[in-house]
Amino acid sequence: MSEIYDVVFIGSGPAGYVGAIKAAQLGLKTACIEESPTLGGTCLNVGCIPSKALLHATDLYHAIFTEMKGMGVEVSGAHVNFSELMQYKEEVVKKLTNGIQYLFKKNKIDRFQGRGKIISETVVQVGEKQVQTKYIVLATGSEPMALPNLAFDETTILSSTGALSLKEAPKKMLIVGGGVIGLELGSVYHSLGATIEVIEFMDRILPEFDEELALTFQKILEKRGFLFHFGSKVISGERQGNGVKLQVEKQGGTQSMSGDVALISIGRKPHTRDLGLETVGIKTDKRGFIEIDAHFRTSCPNIFAVGDVAGQPMLAHKGSHEAISVAFQIAGRTHPFDYTAIPNVVYTNPEIASVGFTEKQLKERGVDYHQSNFSLVGNSRYQANGGKDPAFVKALCHKKTGHLLGCHILAPNASELIAVPTLAIQHRLTAEELAHTCFPHPTLSEALHEAFLGLTGKFLHL
Repeated sequence: MSEIYDVVFIGSGPAGYVGAIKAAQLGLKTACIEESPTLGGTCLNVGCIPSKALLHATDLYHAIFTEMKGMGVEVSGAHVNFSELMQYKEEVVKKLTNGIQYLFKKNKIDRFQGRGKIISETVVQVGEKQVQTKYIVLATGSEPMALPNLAFDETTILSSTGALSLKEAPKKMLIVGGGVIGLELGSVYHSLGATIEVIEFMDRILPEFDEELALTFQKILEKRGFLFHFGSKVISGERQGNGVKLQVEKQGGTQSMSGDVALISIGRKPHTRDLGLETVGIKTDKRGFIEIDAHFRTSCPNIFAVGDVAGQPMLAHKGSHEAISVAFQIAGRTHPFDYTAIPNVVYTNPEIASVGFTEKQLKERGVDYHQSNFSLVGNSRYQANGGKDPAFVKALCHKKTGHLLGCHILAPNASELIAVPTLAIQHRLTAEELAHTCFPHPTLSEALHEAFLGLTGKFLHL
């Protein structure tokens, strides 16, 4: 062990690689340990990035037969070359993972390939090599949860990883779980012509989002042909010929459901296997997440945990932000972190984005609030773009102080629009301050302005 690092990150996903870059930029001697041959973790390799590439491409294809038709744009002979679609996705992934490799080199970050295992508070084993460090940051991410007695084979019984690497588009896809991953990947294959049936234990989709927003989006999907089975539970399943058959327990009995493939998207679990936590006495909670304090420290003062492995919400940008905060701490500086100002997005069409508190959460906390709900029927850009689906911006502010408490958006480009209310919540801006802000015309962002106006008085265009 000739070198002693200031900090070693185990895992190179959005938490690990971003934290490593920031640590190096702050002058810390930094290393990153990654088991996979490529950097970027689940998000870049088999998660966020490939799914967004497929969503974008299939949305364009779907628009040919829906949006463009009513605009006088006629396209004949449009079809999807599935193998080329998957190749496009792989090229996007390769470009970005190579980009991280370049950033590691640029910032003089040492990379060790192999499984990292803690053998003491200051030493990590990687293969035959021992890496010595002052601080360790655990950023090992998460992995898909399987159903009991129904293991992934990634050909007919799929995790999100398998659903991103199919050899051909299925004619019928069963999706177990009405959360973000299931709806995003279901949207991809629905645009390619697949019949989609969603089996959900709860009574609606997206239970973590604003109820009005989720139910409105549910109706949009149902209108497009999605079939939802709520209050339903998969009790068993098996391969059947070239497809899959599930036994589903519903109110009133058990029903068999068959499809070409079944996507199991019931959540993810922290990846702590063979990490050596027990060696240094690091504790996990009953769900397997590593226990941390308010500063992301584990029970070992010089070992931190960030990202999915450290608990909900399991979002790439949340992990990145946590890792940046840790890098500042190790460098002897402070970096503010507010979980209230962490946005959550569903990248479907239309998109869903949310930040801050929902109405339900405010009512549970006994907080008096004002609510404003602006429909994009009054937004000129939405109309010019041919918008037909229900779309709205809901804003919530404190009744007494006027501070923005939450914002929930169902609209095209909601993932971009949510940045404004996120900034407002982070810096405790009031509805009046936001209402006095000038937004460009004609843009979808004017819907935000109208929602803020609604909190302080009256809408202009509704």
